[in-house]
Amino acid sequence: MSGSKPGVHIPIMVDEVVEALKAKEGGMFLDCTFGSGGHTRAILDASPDAWVVALDRDVRAIKRGESWAAEYGERLELIHTPFAELEDRVSFRGFDGILADLGMSTDQLKEGRGFSFVDEGPLDMRMDESRGMSAQEFVNTAPEREIYVALAEGGVGQNARSIAHALVSSRPFESAKQLAEVVKQSQLGKRGESRVHPATVVFQALRMKVNDEIGQLEHFLQAVPKVAKKGARFAVITFHSIEDKIVTNRMRSWESAGSYPASWRGARTEVRIGHVLNKKSIVPSDDEIERNPASRSARLRVMEFEKDFSK
Repeated sequence: MSGSKPGVHIPIMVDEVVEALKAKEGGMFLDCTFGSGGHTRAILDASPDAWVVALDRDVRAIKRGESWAAEYGERLELIHTPFAELEDRVSFRGFDGILADLGMSTDQLKEGRGFSFVDEGPLDMRMDESRGMSAQEFVNTAPEREIYVALAEGGVGQNARSIAHALVSSRPFESAKQLAEVVKQSQLGKRGESRVHPATVVFQALRMKVNDEIGQLEHFLQAVPKVAKKGARFAVITFHSIEDKIVTNRMRSWESAGSYPASWRGARTEVRIGHVLNKKSIVPSDDEIERNPASRSARLRVMEFEKDFSK
């Protein structure tokens, strides 16, 4: 199963997602990160009785979907919204399956929006170009301390302080390519230098900051149980340890109801609402990694809800 029409972006672990969500049995599904539509297509193609409500904060993604959505008629609804706002923007309650792929679309990398090292256009990095501060505005105006915190929280590690200093010393920036070169030069000969371009995690951290990705993810996870029916499957694909840890901890909390000790006598503020189906994350096969190296860092986690809070 390909999960998409021929094109630029290759969706990750399509067969595993369809199986995890039991999409072949049909039902109502929520794709919270539509992207290029690969997973949505796979779910719709898995069964004529499958319906999908698909969200994306990137209006360009929604417009890409609109170009082929007519193939599925009323079985597909596209909504331009951040997944953190799904409670307010999605009227349906009681989904059979919910999916979130937290990775970037290859299409976004090729649109000249500042996500790629080689972009010579504006250093934007916003998923929704109509909201918030761009990466260019942030790196050109924020205090060095604030830039350092954003890099450190975004996973940059021991070089976060020196990179923040280099960015402040070299600004103003006008393009992603310019920023990537400054980061690279600032880290030449540094301890901990690796063969991976030093701007890789820097770009990740700046993108996370500009789009409030951690805050969005935490709000999204609070909302998910409220739109899921009893027996619904929830699948999340992560691409770095920061978001994977947040997802894993939340799923474990849902399963353990707060990990109260057996001797606990007080009131329980949490209740068990589901169980994790894969104690270890599902990873792409060697064949998939060979076909699509971008899938190498992907991790799929799945849980099943045991209670219905959607009514």
